[in-house]
Amino acid sequence: MFRKMMKHLTNNMGLKLLSILFSIVLWLVVVNIADPEATKSFSIPVEVINKDVITEMGKVPSIVGDSDIAVFYISGPRSQVDNMSSDDFSATADLSQMDLSQEGETKLVPIEVTAKRHNARIEIVRRSVNIQVTLEDRLEKKFVISAEAAGTPADGYAIGNVEVTPNLLKVSGPASVVSKISRVGVSINVDGVSSDVSDNVIPILYNENDSVISSDLLEMNQTTVTIRAEIWAARNVPVRCQVNGKPAAGYELRGVECAPETVLVKGKAAVLNAISVITIPADVVNVEGAVEDLETTVDIKPYLEELHVSLVDDNTGQIAVTAIIEQKQTKTFEFPTGDIRITGLNSQYDLNFGVDLVSLNVRALEENLQTLTSENIEALLDVTDLQPGTYTRQLSISFPGDKYELMGLANIQFTIIDKNQQLEEEDGRPMNPNERPDENTDDGAEDDAGDTLEDNDRAE
Repeated sequence: MFRKMMKHLTNNMGLKLLSILFSIVLWLVVVNIADPEATKSFSIPVEVINKDVITEMGKVPSIVGDSDIAVFYISGPRSQVDNMSSDDFSATADLSQMDLSQEGETKLVPIEVTAKRHNARIEIVRRSVNIQVTLEDRLEKKFVISAEAAGTPADGYAIGNVEVTPNLLKVSGPASVVSKISRVGVSINVDGVSSDVSDNVIPILYNENDSVISSDLLEMNQTTVTIRAEIWAARNVPVRCQVNGKPAAGYELRGVECAPETVLVKGKAAVLNAISVITIPADVVNVEGAVEDLETTVDIKPYLEELHVSLVDDNTGQIAVTAIIEQKQTKTFEFPTGDIRITGLNSQYDLNFGVDLVSLNVRALEENLQTLTSENIEALLDVTDLQPGTYTRQLSISFPGDKYELMGLANIQFTIIDKNQQLEEEDGRPMNPNERPDENTDDGAEDDAGDTLEDNDRAE
């Protein structure tokens, strides 16, 4: 029985397979001829047209929510429906068809969806019939466009002037949107550049929180503007500060310190290369009568403007200036009277001091006193026109430099003696005038030379 069935099934196998294939082809032909109906859904943005009808009224249309998205489906032959996409349709809302007599703030505008092809055989069924529109007062404002550069130029360079042309933008649209605009800005990338750059960019609208404002309902009189950034040279330049006035008596200005000692400035290469130091003028810091360090803060920006340069970082313009005031110390030096230089002494006279040392009170900074010795001090005694006798006179004291000052007077007592009278006293008899050495004789010349040498020894 089983064999008989198998034989029956396998008999004429080729004819049976051909029958099956023919059936499939016949079915496809029937389906293709019949082309059954199919459906497909779409959602596309709605184009609002004839806005000028509303703007002429001094109003601006504002779309409520997402009502400007048209949702619909199509039905028609499968062969056509399956091959259609969103690009094959357009949706418009004609504001001239708006019924202004409708109650409430929200107005309805019919959405019209059309097929760009196969329109005769495609049926469009709208799910969203209208867009919802509110009318707002139209507001127009002008804004100055701020320009800025983003990024860091190449080493040794800094951002100079950044300008935008035109620098004024007129924005119009719904009052609720325009009123939120706080500023308009543009930027240009200068990362790694070493020469001037420019670009055409779209102005960006910002609110007071610096968030971007974007709305299709806004109109700008400039779609793009040109921004240009100058790239200047940059260099660290030392800062120096002068002072005016003098500290109180017994005090000295040790120096002036600036922190930071240098500032990074930028400017055109020719201008910057001519600047070796930035000087804060003396009238800024006054040390008159100071007895301790004087500290102040100086804004260096005005002095940079005078030099036609500016700071790379505007936050580094405050310079801390410290005028260092130190109290002087007093030290007593014992100066040998034999080192006093004598001038104006008659060659017939001799001069004797009653002491070997004279005290000199010297005031200066401690570190300067430590390096001062008697050998560095010069003392001068002028005895011009003085006759033999005992005198008290003031020495003229000189120090190495102006770091030292003499405290009080350097007075010293001395005696001038007539050499001839001294010889008479030593011999016990008056000297005959005829026995006095003749200045024109050789012996007299030798005595005069001796006196001169002795005077020179005293002077040295």
